Amino acid sequence: MSLESGLYPTEADLSALQEYFPLMNIRKLYEVERYHRKLAKILDDQFSVEKEQVEVDIAELQEQLQTVRSRIRELGFVGNVSKEFLDRHSELKGRIDALKAQNEAWLTLQDLQDAKKRADDTLKSAITSILADIEHDVNAEMKKFNDSLYADARKAPRLHFNSYNSYTFETPDDTGTGTNYKGMVLYDLAVLYLTAIPAIAHDSLIQKNISDGAIDGIMKIYTGTEK
Repeated sequence: MSLESGLYPTEADLSALQEYFPLMNIRKLYEVERYHRKLAKILDDQFSVEKEQVEVDIAELQEQLQTVRSRIRELGFVGNVSKEFLDRHSELKGRIDALKAQNEAWLTLQDLQDAKKRADDTLKSAITSILADIEHDVNAEMKKFNDSLYADARKAPRLHFNSYNSYTFETPDDTGTGTNYKGMVLYDLAVLYLTAIPAIAHDSLIQKNISDGAIDGIMKIYTGTEK
């Protein structure tokens, strides 16, 4: 799913995000999501009309009505007007009133569509901001852990969100198996330290692929938390 195709995270998705990142402001996402759903329901029930065509129809009928009124004035008083003439007058007025109501409905629909777009933009902005905060905090924590593992400078793994449901995770310029496993462990440790997750566990097969020096440092990080 993607925001561009009109699909949004559910409240269950947002609740899961709140569980793992309790310090993030998820409440705004709930409010925007509920507002978006309400607007979408209203828009689904509305009919679509062309404003320009409605205004043309109104103008034509008003012109006809003006012609009828002019003829009434020429006759001097209503009593001289035939029933057919008055029926035609009533019909035209009814059509004008109906078209005006239709035009007002179109304007209401336009307002709702504008409000929906604003809600979409607000939701996208909120998601982008929250993901940027998560990305920054996780990368900073992984770099801190990675720097503690080695005496010399080594590139740390990096997380990047392309969108709320798409990301990349890699260690720049190093695609080795040991480096990949180390990056995964450092990511898990960063999440452990930054969120309310109570514990993590790693299979011994993962650790066997990581260098002994790095494993020693990782064990110190394991024991550095009170969880």
